Order: sequence, then structure tokens, then C-alpha cells
Amino acid sequence: MYAFIANLTDISSLINQELAALSKVWQERKGQIQVSGEYQEFLKKMEREWAIETGIIERLYTWDRGVTEVLIEQGVEASLISHRGGMDRDEAEYITAMIKDHQNIVEGLFSFVKGNQPLSEHYIRSLHAEFTAHQDFIEAQTEDGRPLKVQLLKGEYKKQPNNPRRQNGDIHTYCPPVHVPEEMGNLISWYLAWEERQAPPEVLAAFLHHRFTQIHPFQDGNGRVARALASIVFLKCGLFPVVIRDSHRSQYIQILEEADAGDIKPLCSFFARNQRDFILAALGIEQAVQQARHAEEILSSGLQLLRNQYVAETSRMDDVLSHAEALRVATERRLSSIVQNLNPQLSEITPPGRDYCSTCASHGNTSDRRHYYRNQIIDIARHYKYYANFSKNSAWASLTIQSLNRFQFVVSFHGFGPNYKGIMAASSFTLFRIPCEEQKGTEPIDVRPSSPDFFQFNYVEPLKSIDNRFNEWLEGSLAIALAEWRRSIAREVET
Repeated sequence: MYAFIANLTDISSLINQELAALSKVWQERKGQIQVSGEYQEFLKKMEREWAIETGIIERLYTWDRGVTEVLIEQGVEASLISHRGGMDRDEAEYITAMIKDHQNIVEGLFSFVKGNQPLSEHYIRSLHAEFTAHQDFIEAQTEDGRPLKVQLLKGEYKKQPNNPRRQNGDIHTYCPPVHVPEEMGNLISWYLAWEERQAPPEVLAAFLHHRFTQIHPFQDGNGRVARALASIVFLKCGLFPVVIRDSHRSQYIQILEEADAGDIKPLCSFFARNQRDFILAALGIEQAVQQARHAEEILSSGLQLLRNQYVAETSRMDDVLSHAEALRVATERRLSSIVQNLNPQLSEITPPGRDYCSTCASHGNTSDRRHYYRNQIIDIARHYKYYANFSKNSAWASLTIQSLNRFQFVVSFHGFGPNYKGIMAASSFTLFRIPCEEQKGTEPIDVRPSSPDFFQFNYVEPLKSIDNRFNEWLEGSLAIALAEWRRSIAREVET
């Protein structure tokens, strides 16, 4: 049975402080980046990726990520799709036309936002018509399960129910056609009210996207329209379109189901992480922009920075370094508590002639051991696709457990990106130590990240917000790391 959509009430628990702070950093720095050719190319590639992935998510076509990357770099061409995707020319031409429709739409989203127009049902219907310009039919089933093709209504609300059957046989009920106009009217009204109250973009985008998918007002194409609407919210705030890759499809669907069950916070967090990744990527362009300028422009820019109290700004950015030290100390304290709890238990089960124990080590930016684990930290940063910068800060804390093997968990604190701009990163990983064959001591093997993502913090975000997020990230990293230790012990026992 269909449950009518509901408005948001208290949104305080849905706000993502990390995105709020990072957005401020981007607003401060984007002026000198946006005019560059590098940034324009960055946007072109992002638009291509959005156009391609929004169709893959809906299974309008499918291929491996390598094909997508070629199309992002070289442009969307039927010959490339046919050759790389392994399909005949006619099908490739059809898919190319569909993707180019999507490209026109994402370009139109930027224009819509620049025009400062209010969102309306008319605009949403026009979006749907553009998305389905080269899609005439949809696949459907009769009540007895027989497949059939149904002509697609373009830019019109559905006339027939579009309730899908889940894998377990249950029917998921969307809004009945008779109630669609009323539900869409409520959604637009509530959205505009929250926009007027300047609700954070990740909350507003999640609300608009989810309630729209609850209604499912069109016979087909609802997912594509929903992601376009979420993109509009972020574009209005000077951020980026929502690009959801096929590799995140399962997570995306799971999060939408959680929102259906009443918990929209995971969707807010999902969109916030999506924006965070693009902001960090855009900030990474800054070095290339600076290098591409002529000498006179560089001198002019430097003088302008001096006029804008460069020294004061640098001091403000460096404030985050002292908090990086505080996070290292907090990490050391947490790892020490594990050691204090673990060692008495290990001593009880230590066999004769063995030395089961755990230890904690921690070295800050002034220590002569701050450079330890440098190669591993760089490799982990590459895994997360960012540049680890040690020019301003290099610190770490580690937990070592010696039993059947020698296991280590390491948390590193360092700068983010080639040029330090007040953005810091923390990464965590596990490794095992084995004796060196050619010299004394040990060497690390089997280095693995121990968190789904690295931790980012900057000079804008309030310290309390950083602390809260870091504690949550650290506990998650610890859980993954200790699970890896347990698996290693199980393997040793089996052998």
C-alpha cells in the first residue's frame, strides 16, 4: 500500500559538518581556479561521466568501467562505444544518442541554475521529456508475468501504475496515478519552503531525491530525473552535479531503501561524500593552474595575496596543524587503552618460550621518527586517489600485537594535496612484519587500508565537529583492523 510523502521536520541531525566546512574552503578558493582551462576540462569530463553513469545505473546499457573512462577522456562517440563496448553499430548509435541527450541535460542544469528560476512541475516534466527523447518504449509485464513493451509517455505523468516486483516476489507500491499531481504539488511546495530557509544542500538534495522516487511520477526515467533534481540543489550552492558510479549502485539502492523505511540520514551522508570527493578533486587543480600561469601573472597574484593579508590567512590555515597533533594524541590514548586491556589477557595464553604482547607507539611532527611508514602512507593515499603531503605535518600512531604473527595498525596524519592549503588527511592501514632476509630487523608486508575512506579535516570546520567525526572514523577503522588481525590468527591456527 502506498504511503503518502511527508515533509521534513527537525533537520539538525542530518547536517554534515564536514561538507559545510569544505564547501567554505571551496568558495574561498574557486575564483582563481574556475577561469582556468584545466577546470573547464574537469567540468567537461564530469558532465560526460554524469551523462554516461546515470544511464548505466538504470541499466539502459552496461559495460565495464574501462569503457566509461575512455569515453570520459575522449568524448562520447558511437565508434568508441561499438569497439570498446563490443556491440553492433546500430545499438552503439542508439546509446550514443541517449547519452548525448543526458549531456545536453546536465549542461542545461547549469543554465537553469544561472537563470535563478524556481523549481516547478513544468520544469520537471520538461526534464523528463529530454531524458526520454530517444526512448520510445519501456519493458513491462502483464499480471500473469508475460513481458510486453509499453509506449513511453514523454514529459507526462504516468497513466498506469508502475509498481515493480522485487526479487523476493513482493510488490513495491509507488504513488497511484490519480494522486501524482497532488503529491508533486506538495513536494515542490515543501522543497521551496526549505530552500527559502537555506537548508543545507545535502539535506535538501536527499529530501527532494527521495520523495520524488517515492512518488515515481513518470512511467519510466524517474531515477534519472531524481539525480538531476539532486544535482540542481548542489549547483545552486556553487557545488557539483551528483555523479553516482555503477560501482556504488548497490549501496545507493540500499540507502534509498533505508530512506523508504524512514531513515534519510544515510542518503544525506552519501550525497555529502559524493560532493566532498569532487571538491577535493577540484582543489587539486589549483597547483596545475598556478604552474600554467605566466611569470607576470604569478607575480601579480603573489602581490594580491600580500594585499589580502596573506600572512594572516596562512596563520589561520596553520591552526589546523595544532589540531592534527591533538588528534594524534587522542589516537595514542585510544590505542594505549587497548594495550592496557589486551596485555593481561595475552599473558594468560602465552605458550612457554613465546612472548605475546601488545604495544602502542606514537610520534608527532617534531620526532625524528615521523618519517616512519612513509612509503606505506603514500601507497594508501594513492589507493584513495589523493596526494599525501608531508611538508607541514608528518605524524603517526600505531598499535602492534605480537602473537602468532606480528600485526600492526597505523594511523597517519599529513597534508592533503601537492600544495598545503589548510586541508589535512588521516589514513589508517594494517600490515604484518616479517624478518628481513638480507639484514637485521623486519620489513612490512600485506599493507591494506583499514577504513572505507580517508579522514579529511580543514581550518574552517569547528574543532568539536572534527573531533566527533574523527572518533567515529577511528572506531570504524579499529574494528576493520582488529577483524583483519583475527582473520590472520585464524589462518595461522589452521596451518
